[in-house]
Amino acid sequence: MTFVRVVVLPLVPYRPSDRDISCRTKAWFPTRSQAKKVWKRLRRQPGRRHLQRYPCRYCPGWHIGNPPGHQTYLRPGSPFTTTGHDTVPGTP
Repeated sequence: MTFVRVVVLPLVPYRPSDRDISCRTKAWFPTRSQAKKVWKRLRRQPGRRHLQRYPCRYCPGWHIGNPPGHQTYLRPGSPFTTTGHDTVPGTP
């Protein structure tokens, strides 16, 4: 008779890193001017006036994204209790 040892590991929810959120999940632009061209077009769309372009701290390119307080998700350890625009820490 053969015995097989089974190890059961607890399931840990995946928590995206700052790098995942800030860089890996966004479109990459090699130059500031290329990011600006797309950024201008995106800002004309309803509800996207707040978008910003920024140099990435993880890669040599540029990204377009929401400024702090406008994110559409909660980052691990975020002081915000809700998501969306004008979120104030500690308010539901």
